[in-house]
Amino acid sequence: TGDGPRSVNRFGAIFESLRQPNFRLITMIYFFIVVGFSIMTTSFTLYTIERFDYDAAQNGWLFVYIGILAVILQGGLFGRLSAWAGESRLVAAGCVMLTISLFAVPFVGPQRGGLIGLLLGIALFSIGNSIASPALTSLASKNAPDHEQGKALGVMQSGASLARAIGPIIAGVLLNNAIGKVDDNTIQRTYFAASAIMLIAFFI
Repeated sequence: TGDGPRSVNRFGAIFESLRQPNFRLITMIYFFIVVGFSIMTTSFTLYTIERFDYDAAQNGWLFVYIGILAVILQGGLFGRLSAWAGESRLVAAGCVMLTISLFAVPFVGPQRGGLIGLLLGIALFSIGNSIASPALTSLASKNAPDHEQGKALGVMQSGASLARAIGPIIAGVLLNNAIGKVDDNTIQRTYFAASAIMLIAFFI
């Protein structure tokens, strides 16, 4: 019972923040991006196992590659890109990159694109997410009053936590065929769904 009032106040703060039109749009975009990216991360190893016959070690190196790109972009280049183009354009560009890469990667395989095509595709994953997500966080901070910035970012992270729960559920449903297996068709429809979600984020 002791948590009851705090829970009510927390939900009240969330709904109060979402009444602000600009912040509501920012939160919606962030939510969709995290859902789509979670679908990708959930299904990625199953895609590489099915299509490339990769093992855990090879997939580990791919995730290291994604992480290095993210560190370079968020740690060194994001500030310059933000000053040059502005956060709103970075969000739009990131959503476009994610939409295109999520649509294209399911067509990549050993006989079509090979490792180079795979590395290019996941580079777009990483670059798109690494410019869109921090740009949205920056926009949320700028659109919130000084005394409410912590609350605003907390609301965004609450939405992201929900999105990280929803994404794997969607991926789990789409990845399985009629006999409970992963195949080319289920991989394609899973990534196409993630691509469509990113497109929704772009239009918002």
